[in-house]
This record gives sequence, C-alpha cells and structure tokens, in this order.
Amino acid sequence: MKHISLAFLDKEFIRKFMSIAFPAMLMGLINFGVKAVDTLMLGLVGEVQLSASALANQFSMMFMIITFGIASGCSILIAQFWGADNKERVREIFAFMYRAIIILNLFFAAMAFFIPHYLMNILTTDQEVIAEGVIYLRIMSLGYLVWGFTNAGITALRSVRIVKMPVVVFSISLIISASLNYVLIFGHFGFPALGIAGAAIATVSARFVEIIIIAVYVLKFEKKLALRLHNLGKRSKGLITSFMKYGLPVVMNEVFWASGFFILNVIIGRIGREFVAANAIGGLLLQFVSIVIFSFASAASVITGNTIGEGRYDRAKQIANGMIIISFFVGILSFAFIQAIRVPFVNFYELSDTAHVYALQLTHIISVSVIFMSLDSMSMMGALRGGGDAKFVMVADVIFMWIISIPLGILTGLVMGWPVWIVFIILRSDSVFKTILVLWRVPKGKWLKDVTKA
Repeated sequence: MKHISLAFLDKEFIRKFMSIAFPAMLMGLINFGVKAVDTLMLGLVGEVQLSASALANQFSMMFMIITFGIASGCSILIAQFWGADNKERVREIFAFMYRAIIILNLFFAAMAFFIPHYLMNILTTDQEVIAEGVIYLRIMSLGYLVWGFTNAGITALRSVRIVKMPVVVFSISLIISASLNYVLIFGHFGFPALGIAGAAIATVSARFVEIIIIAVYVLKFEKKLALRLHNLGKRSKGLITSFMKYGLPVVMNEVFWASGFFILNVIIGRIGREFVAANAIGGLLLQFVSIVIFSFASAASVITGNTIGEGRYDRAKQIANGMIIISFFVGILSFAFIQAIRVPFVNFYELSDTAHVYALQLTHIISVSVIFMSLDSMSMMGALRGGGDAKFVMVADVIFMWIISIPLGILTGLVMGWPVWIVFIILRSDSVFKTILVLWRVPKGKWLKDVTKA
C-alpha cells in the first residue's frame, strides 16, 4: 500500500483525465436518460410491463456487454498505438473491430426475432410477463442490426480522445426516445396507446438516428483519425495475433460476465415478478451512479494505455495506484447519494406491497455494494485493462461470478428459498472479492505490458 498516493495529480493528468471523463459522463447521463424513460413510463403503466421490459432488456444488456468487450479488447491496442503515434495501425484495428460487430449484430437480431418466446421462458415462468417480453424483443431485433456499431464505435473512439461527438449524438437520441415514448406508450396526439410495443419502437428509432449521425461524422468529417470507408476493408499482418493475445481475453471476459449476469437475472426472474420489478428500480439507481464510475474507469484505461505507449512506465504505475484512492471516494459519494434518494424514488412507482418492500431492501444493499464496485471497476476496467493485463481481469471475473455468486445464488434463491435480500447480497458479492484482489494486484506493478512492442 505504500505505493498508493495522489502524487500523480498534476495539471497534465487532470487536463487529460477530465477531457475524457467529463464528456463520457455527459454521454453516460444522456444514455441513462434514454433507458430511464422506458423504465419510468412503463412503471406508470404497470408491474407486468415494467417486469417484461426489464427481463427482455437483459438480452439487450448481454448484447451491449459483448459489444463493449469487443470494443474494449480493440481499445487496449488502439490506446497504446495512438500513444505511439501509429495512426495507420489504429485504423486497421477499427476495421477489424467493425467486421466482428457485423457478425454479432446479425446473430442477436436473428435470436430476438425468431426465438423471443424461448428467450423469455429462460428468464421467467410468468406467462403475462413472457407475452409482453416477446412483443418487446421482436421489435428490438431491428435495433440490434445497427446498435452494435454505435456502442463499439463510441467506446473505441474514446481511446483516441474523440469524446465530444458522442455527447451530441446521445442528446439527440434522448430527445427522440423520450418524445416517442410519451406519444406511443400512452397514446397521445391521436396515436394508439401501444404500451410496451411503443417503448420498443421509440428505442429502435433512436438507435437508427444514432448510427446515421455517427457514420456521417466519422466517415465524412472527422479529421483526427481520418477513418474512411475504404479503410474498413484493410487487413494487417500480425493484428489477429496481437488481438488474440491482448484483446480476446477482454472479449471472453465480457462474454463470461454477460452470460453470468444473464443467469443472475434468470434467478431473479424465477423468484417472482416482484423481485424483477424491485431489481429494475434498484438497477436504475445503480446505473446512474455507475456513470461516474465507468467514465472514470474509461479515462483511466485510455490514459494508462497512452502513457505506456509513450514509454512512461513509472508514470503509468503511479496513475494506476492513485486511482485506488479516487475510486474509494467515488464509492462513498455514490453510497451517500443512493441512501439520500432511494425512499422517494421507490415511492414514485406503482408497485405491490411486496415489490415495494423488496425495492427498499435492494436499494439499501446496492448503496453499500457500489463502494466495492467502484474500487474494483476503476482498477480492473481502467488501469489493468489499459495496461494490457486483460487475462488477469478475465480470470478474476469468471472465478468470482461463476464459482461464488451464481452457484450460491441458485442454491439460496431457487433451492433453499431464502429471503430475497439475502439472495441479492450473495448475487452482488463478487465485487467484494474483486476489491480484495485489486488491492493486492495493482501496487505490485506486474500488470503493465507494452503491446506496441509485442
């Protein structure tokens, strides 16, 4: 612990960090608003619709996480090659990433369109919830055709410090999503009240607008990276080998994590719709505070990668160590925020008495767990990934989720029928173990790997 200090907080770091983190926070806040609109408006329609959208969106969450994994795996290479001023190599990595995303888009779109009933049956046995979820997924299948390009592109562009454009894109997306949700869910201005179908149509419409704006900007007007359509067909010798070594562990990490997260929601879904609704509400608060956590983690990853690419290894270690202190204070502030608003926030929703009690219990647990989530996320998704230590992060995530959280969650929730609040603590316990591991791993400095010299 003696290496952990805030000595790295000079003008250079603060300027670079905030130039990445602040736009990412704005983008995250706006993107959160897009998701929150669905949850808030459907929460006014009823518990069944809220539960159905929450469970159907677990498929969307898996899609987003795997997309993020592909983009993050490529971003490890992008950040360091950008730091080494090798733009041609960076463009080749972007091309490789987009080819992979095409396959992912088609796969998820096909599943959502052709087998939505099967997917919802995995998540819950409630037939009312399943019927509503099938409607939502079928419409959302259109959005999957383009959504991956948006998610991956914005994540990767952050590695070369293109951060302002996504804020504009998601601002427009929020306006479109909120407006269409209001009109289509409740049937205003002469439109029919479509309920959950209206929410899905609004979301898909916003996704198509996002990709059109991003594609036009990046391929026609952006000068810093100068990525053009002909670059997307380029292949580079040795790139696949580098990706397999440093990027694939990130992708597999996210695949395992997404699959595990999906199973955690299967456990929640099979306990009952009240638990699902409560988890959706608690999840909204968690997503809100996560905006700062993941924005800081993203900035730490980019700066660490850039710094290593520049050959300043001691500086990179200093940043990684100091981020532990920052992550702790962010976690404490997140805890205080959730505690301050959780009761009035839960009271806003139309819930059964059981779901209301569950929501209060879960938001209290989330407020404590977010401290640990802040500590492990900023180091693992930030410094360790940016430093090329993706294999270690993958192993840690897989072990604690698949060997501890999931088996114990199934045992206590589905077999032994323990109280919901205890099951929820167990499901979120992986962050505690990962925090302990981070406090041991980061100060050692063995995580630093210069991928530009591989």
